Amino acid sequence: MQASRENLLNFAALCFWLITSVTMAAFAFLEYGQDFRGYYAAARVLLEGGNPYDYTQVAGVLVEVTGRAGNNPFYYPLWFGWSLTPLSLLAFQPARALWMIINVALWINGLFRLQQFLGLPQYGWRNWFWNLLATFLFAWTTWKFEQTGILLFAISVEILVSYQKQQWNRLGIFLALALIKPNVMLLPVLALGIWLTRNKKWKPVLIAGLVLLALLLLTTILTPDWYQPFSRPHFGQGLTEVLDGPNQVTGTRLNTTLLDWLQWYSVPPVAGYVIYGITVILGMWILGQHIWKSDSILHVAVWALLVSFAATPYALQYDFPPLTIVLFTALAASSQIPSKWIPTILLTFIASVLIWERPISDGYWIVIGLCLLTAWAFRTTVSKARLVNHTRSTG
Repeated sequence: MQASRENLLNFAALCFWLITSVTMAAFAFLEYGQDFRGYYAAARVLLEGGNPYDYTQVAGVLVEVTGRAGNNPFYYPLWFGWSLTPLSLLAFQPARALWMIINVALWINGLFRLQQFLGLPQYGWRNWFWNLLATFLFAWTTWKFEQTGILLFAISVEILVSYQKQQWNRLGIFLALALIKPNVMLLPVLALGIWLTRNKKWKPVLIAGLVLLALLLLTTILTPDWYQPFSRPHFGQGLTEVLDGPNQVTGTRLNTTLLDWLQWYSVPPVAGYVIYGITVILGMWILGQHIWKSDSILHVAVWALLVSFAATPYALQYDFPPLTIVLFTALAASSQIPSKWIPTILLTFIASVLIWERPISDGYWIVIGLCLLTAWAFRTTVSKARLVNHTRSTG
């Protein structure tokens, strides 16, 4: 009887997570939507022989397809734009729907793959509850803005799985693909590359370099003048200001970064830069210690992601899905510790941010909470392991 109730609870929790996820994605598709417009327009420009980094060309397609220009300059690697050209062959709304379906599939599959990598139980209501929490924390915002965060999460998981299976070619390819967004993934890729090299795993690093070189050469052949708009005045304007077409400024952008977070709480600029500098130095020191001393790719990845999101000068909350790896790793470590009140308090705080946050810069509290949770879980498990080893040696 007890087993039957447990199975029923497990099945109900699984259905609740999946139904909730699909419902959230459908609601985001119907009521929100933002950045797929830019991907679609950039891909259309490429197919027409244009330059996606020329916002004038992209804005023309945006107005034609959606009726407005909006704040959608294209700042991604050229190979990412070319990879989206098959979607641009569809009408805009069907292409949007397909992009959402791909993201939902990548998210669900990525969570299963991550849990398998971490050695967590593959079934059970607790697992489905953690998946629901991660979906609420990370996937929801990304679905609302139709961003690439879930794609980055899926790629990050495949990096870890490829290492676990010693699939070095595959690992190198995914390391290269992770650079879709260098502003948040460059540091993790560099950290993993250095760690792999230090551990005499040269092949994936070499493959990643060759893949990036091949992508650069191929896309340069397809779009020879792609770099020309970079030297034009106001090229990066869309990163700091809200636009509604070329040179049409409608506001100042607020990001989910330490500097924007401090600015929102009225910290003086000089003090803000000092705090930011200390954070960068401390974060790089912690990461360097793990790269040099750790024998776990997971630990290096976790701290690289935390330091990257803590210190990056440009990120938004929809970039956060790779932090699911941090969350689940901390949860797995916390499960080995009898005392649950500290992780419970921290998890409750992290989950509450989406409820009370006002500007998007408040999302930085999630990064702070994850740093505290990870530091506590790792420190406690290390202390516990040392105690066990000491007891065995003196017993």
